Amino acid sequence: MSPIAASILERLAAAHRRGERLVLVFDYDGTLTPLVAHPRLAQLDPALRAVLARLAATPRITVGVVSGRGLDDLIGMVSLGALCYGGSTGLELELAGERFVPTQVSQSRPLLDRLTAAAERRLPAYPGAWVEKKPFGFTIHYRQLAPNRIEALLNEMADMLEPHTASLHVLDGPLALEIVPAVERDKGTALSAIVARGGAEPPTVLYAGDAVNDTSALVAAAALGGVALGIGPEPPAVAACRLPDPAALAALLAALADILTATHAKA
Repeated sequence: MSPIAASILERLAAAHRRGERLVLVFDYDGTLTPLVAHPRLAQLDPALRAVLARLAATPRITVGVVSGRGLDDLIGMVSLGALCYGGSTGLELELAGERFVPTQVSQSRPLLDRLTAAAERRLPAYPGAWVEKKPFGFTIHYRQLAPNRIEALLNEMADMLEPHTASLHVLDGPLALEIVPAVERDKGTALSAIVARGGAEPPTVLYAGDAVNDTSALVAAAALGGVALGIGPEPPAVAACRLPDPAALAALLAALADILTATHAKA
């Protein structure tokens, strides 16, 4: 284990021993799973799923996953009922089995549907790029687009979206553009909502993410005095510490689960 991972592990374990609650929240693609050619291929490792379940079952630990994926898609990929979830980059929440979607998000559907169709009409000119439809937004993926065509695609999408900038947020994802309503909800507000739903004990927060669209949650974690953890080669600059890949994060979480399970068993 790297010195950074060991330091985070000791900080989290010590906070839990002091009686604080841990709030552990993660991005999905590129953080809990490696980035792959298509989102449907980003399957959560069964061993990591078991670790997350162990952590979520430990007293004074809240585990959450916040993603650009639609909420139902995200819940289906993780397949753990005890977790908190934020889908569509924080626009949709499921906390303790209760769903939350701001009214103004639902009102944005007609515009998003029109823009989704407009994007789909343009993409045949960019082989390897495609549109992922979501309940309250859409993502233009270009992971498989020829590198010399990326700039042209981004310019054309910018021109298409420009008349609607007051109504939309356009977020950079990993080789993708995420288009969501211009509502003041993001991964940072999702993290704050998950923290607020916890117990009365003082929280120690960790948020881990790999891409620009994780910036708001990393900033929120730091503002709460927690751990803002970047994953991969190019995490947002606001991440105070970094692990090289999802495998390193999985190893850290497995070690944390082992320590806390043993501590709880002795109590």
